Amino acid sequence: MNKREKKKAAIRKELGIEAPKEYKPRKKRKPLTEEQKAKARENLAKARAARAPAKNSSVHPDVLALPDDHPLSAVRVKEWLKYNQDYLKSIKMQATAKDWKERREYRIVENYVKNLRIYLKDSVWCDHKYGQKMENTMEYLTIAPGDSSWRTKTK
Repeated sequence: MNKREKKKAAIRKELGIEAPKEYKPRKKRKPLTEEQKAKARENLAKARAARAPAKNSSVHPDVLALPDDHPLSAVRVKEWLKYNQDYLKSIKMQATAKDWKERREYRIVENYVKNLRIYLKDSVWCDHKYGQKMENTMEYLTIAPGDSSWRTKTK
């Protein structure tokens, strides 16, 4: 017992505190033999094969149904989301910048990330831009013409 431990023991005795329980060190595992390793590999391969494929429950089925070469496929949108999340982290200081243009850029990217998440979850595109750096503009199509009778004034 060294000097420091003697001092600690004296203080504990004076205060009436029991010494902390000493734990037995854990035994190290014996190394596996080659046969045991081979058996473990087999069991692991069997378990992996029996496991069901991962379900993408966080992505809307309509988005998952799109082919990978579609402009708004889940694969592409996830890449855009990752890129823009990293970009958002890199410009985090612009959120409170004095220059309004920097603050605006931060808010635009922040909203784009939110819209990408909404699209993956609900299959509703809420933005007028798309692409990794919002370089493309969304084009809207009229599928069914609406009723314009509310515009005409009756006398």
